[in-house]
Amino acid sequence: MMTTWWCRISRSVLITLWLGLLMAGAPPAALGGNVLAVYPHFGFSHFKVVMPILNELARRGHNLTVISYVKHPQAEQWPNYEQLLISQPGEDQSSTTINLVPLTEHTPTRSLGTLFREYYSLHSEGQKTCERLYASGHVETVFKRHQTQPYDLLLTEYFNSDCQLALAKLMNLPIIGLSTCALMPYYYDRIDLPDTPSFIQSEFVGFAGALSWDERLVNFIQAKVLKLLYRYHSNRADNALVSRHLGIEVDVDEVARTQTAFIFGNQHYSLMGSRPQSLQFVEVGGVHLTSQAAQELPANIAQFIDQSEVPIIFFSWGSMVRISSIDEDKLAAIVEALERQPLRVIWKWEAEEKPKLDADKFLFVKWAPQLALLCHPKVELFWAHGGLLGTTESVHCGKPMLVTPIYGDQFLNAFSVQNRGMGLKLDYQDISVKNVSEALKTLSNPNYATRSVGISKIFSERQNSPLESAVWCVEHVIQHGLLAAEMLQSPGIELKWYVYHSLDSVCLIIVVLLALAYSLYHFSSGRPSKPYNNNRRRKSKRS
Repeated sequence: MMTTWWCRISRSVLITLWLGLLMAGAPPAALGGNVLAVYPHFGFSHFKVVMPILNELARRGHNLTVISYVKHPQAEQWPNYEQLLISQPGEDQSSTTINLVPLTEHTPTRSLGTLFREYYSLHSEGQKTCERLYASGHVETVFKRHQTQPYDLLLTEYFNSDCQLALAKLMNLPIIGLSTCALMPYYYDRIDLPDTPSFIQSEFVGFAGALSWDERLVNFIQAKVLKLLYRYHSNRADNALVSRHLGIEVDVDEVARTQTAFIFGNQHYSLMGSRPQSLQFVEVGGVHLTSQAAQELPANIAQFIDQSEVPIIFFSWGSMVRISSIDEDKLAAIVEALERQPLRVIWKWEAEEKPKLDADKFLFVKWAPQLALLCHPKVELFWAHGGLLGTTESVHCGKPMLVTPIYGDQFLNAFSVQNRGMGLKLDYQDISVKNVSEALKTLSNPNYATRSVGISKIFSERQNSPLESAVWCVEHVIQHGLLAAEMLQSPGIELKWYVYHSLDSVCLIIVVLLALAYSLYHFSSGRPSKPYNNNRRRKSKRS
């Protein structure tokens, strides 16, 4: 009897433990929302930021319909993840070595002319993206599906077009936008995020430290003019495109202001600096840093590192820039400067024909697992181009940087690195044997490594991980819908600009003060002077 009783208890304990282990390994209970995600931009680096968020949502049981240009390489493992590609077969940008930008497109200054040319380039690119999206037929597909299986949320990218927001309007969905770079200046007003041009720089600019008067002027003009250009040029083009494809009239700017719940920013204050915030702006910088990204090194790279008795510099200008298109004089200067240093070099090089250099000192590779390489203890320096993903990975690994920006937000990121004391900015046109040698000598100062490690700890130690913050926001909006967006929105987004800045009150106060000053002046200048003179005359007679 005792034996039977003990066996029953033991069996119950085992079953309880087994169920506990199963529940511990299972995904947490989810709301099972239907999420529509639209990421039509062609850049793999853009889609790379959102992939971990989509993966986690799928893991937690949400149903995802993803319209994208880039093919998700692991999408097949999720039965609740559906890909609708707008790229042609064999055209997707899933390769990590696409190298679209030759160094001839280098922009050496951040003048207003350069900023406006970059805006028009992004505008044209955004309109092409929108044409691909609406010509794919996938928009009609999700509209039909929404009739029987309503979507709960639109996830999308806020970058260079808003034509996809028509879907949120027609389906009455809240929106969560993702900015894969520093936030564009034309998105600040949508969530009442202060732009404060006296010290906050947008994606388009890049200046060092405290802004001088002329830099503040450029920053002010771009912050205000680009907003107007985007609203009355890009958004009008978006509206016309939607009307042409769908036959409806939609104001995408109004949709963005009234239906945006959150904007995820791929940044963190440890790199980009502290600034006034909005509840709707959530910093998720580093969300793309996953355990899968920290994979083992390929055999040739691992062997090169293991055999090294001196520090290693990793030289990579990202997936968009063809470093093999570098000018011959710049290449010669870099090689000569590196040959003089007590360093070994791992160099990302896209072309089949590689420079004929000492193989014991130089290793040329078409691709390398960047995060794993940067976090290796023998890699002590990163020569980067200032792309935000690579910069973020270097901050995460605590490695000093030499940054040579080529275009876009790379100038802002380069100065952020320099301002934080984690590295130096070296412009492309300034590359010479002398300048490279001096930069490398300066960066060998232990203060840069110490500073980089300290900021890395601040970057990593957060109340919630970037992925946890992003997923919480998504599930919050799924649960509460447009009400969540309404509660988050600032009353400031509905105000006229002159009311928002209290210019009507300021003008009234100025008018009252001017009227008072005029009255006082008129009173004092209009007083009769005779009584004063008569009294003075009487006093003179008495004396």
